Amino acid sequence: MAAQDGVGPTVEIPGILHLDMDAFFASVEIRDNPELRGLPVVVGGAGARGVVAAASYPARTRGIRSAMPMASARRLAPDLVIVPPRISRYQEASALVMELLSSVVADIEQISIDEAFLDVRGARRLFGGPDQIATLLRTRIRDELGLPSSVGGSVSRAVAKIASARAKPDGQLIIPAERTAEFLAPLPVSAVSGIGPKAVASLERIGVRTIGQIQEIPPPTLARALGTRAPEIIRLAAGSDRTGLGHRVRDKSLGTERTWDEDLTDADEVRRRITSMADDVARQLRRSDAVARTVVLKLRSPDGTTITRSSTLDQPTSSGERLREQVVALWDKERHRLRRIRLAGVRVTHLEPESGSAIQQELTSRSALWKELETAMDRATDRFGTASLSRGSTVGPATDGAQRTATSHDPEGVRDPRGGLGV
Repeated sequence: MAAQDGVGPTVEIPGILHLDMDAFFASVEIRDNPELRGLPVVVGGAGARGVVAAASYPARTRGIRSAMPMASARRLAPDLVIVPPRISRYQEASALVMELLSSVVADIEQISIDEAFLDVRGARRLFGGPDQIATLLRTRIRDELGLPSSVGGSVSRAVAKIASARAKPDGQLIIPAERTAEFLAPLPVSAVSGIGPKAVASLERIGVRTIGQIQEIPPPTLARALGTRAPEIIRLAAGSDRTGLGHRVRDKSLGTERTWDEDLTDADEVRRRITSMADDVARQLRRSDAVARTVVLKLRSPDGTTITRSSTLDQPTSSGERLREQVVALWDKERHRLRRIRLAGVRVTHLEPESGSAIQQELTSRSALWKELETAMDRATDRFGTASLSRGSTVGPATDGAQRTATSHDPEGVRDPRGGLGV
């Protein structure tokens, strides 16, 4: 309870909403092709090593989930409809969703391509309580964009996210402040974002399987199981967490990973593939008006051996040429360790807004030329598609044949596989 104007107690109204698009990639495909409605549709690679990036709800009723091998999905649903990803289409839909949210709520934190937290306390005077705002947003997204979404609301961002998951598909659930602990108590501890399999196993060893049981365990015992997150989880279970937007520290990054149907054994071919991936990531940076200071190369062999190496630049960049130089150098250092490559990934971290970054302007003619070329090619690929241009160093005798895999930045899980600047 809180006092207002000294008159008396008032009910604490949930001010944090979590909006999550339902089966986003699959929903966009179904919207664009209504003949798919009601069918078990998945978005992903159809090859032998393909994975499910997104599954429609009819597919989910068959037990199909994101990140599942496509071969397993086919066994569960022989009539499965597999649609290849169209990343630019999903990015376009995402931008329209976020623009719509911004027309109603001023304080928004987008956390992935298909979800965002909203602080609606400033919008209540115009649009009503959290239930009314949630209904308004979901109705407009449905009517104007043809897409389903779900919303959870609470006094805490963590609880709002849990509530939105419970509201799916195409629903909403607002948790009153005084009923937060009651709502959480019967839920499994795995419902809390960030409590993964290892933490679940640690909690189970001390007899904790539900969120409500956390309150029964002495804090020192919980600290041994949860580490530094223990105080946060204790507050959450008690219903006293009030963490809002912008309070969670996240390692912002962009990247892409690919798994190939056939292992790569030629070092020059690996170099061509990671060059295209570096160009792809650079385009993502430029479209996000961001620059990155650290480049990460990930390599995995068929036996599961994984190598991750990074390089930090003196100045942050969004240049495909600079990213290419770094990942190729990392590959040249490590290629003797892996004779066969099944998966490769390029990621950039330590992102900064381009407009606010302290980039030292590159004045050499070579750097100026690359900047001019990449800007022109961004315009060309926006108009004609990413397959229209390719860097000369990426041209080789082999076809790509890449299947997309999930990345941490994007829970639905895929990036465009067709990299390449035409230079």
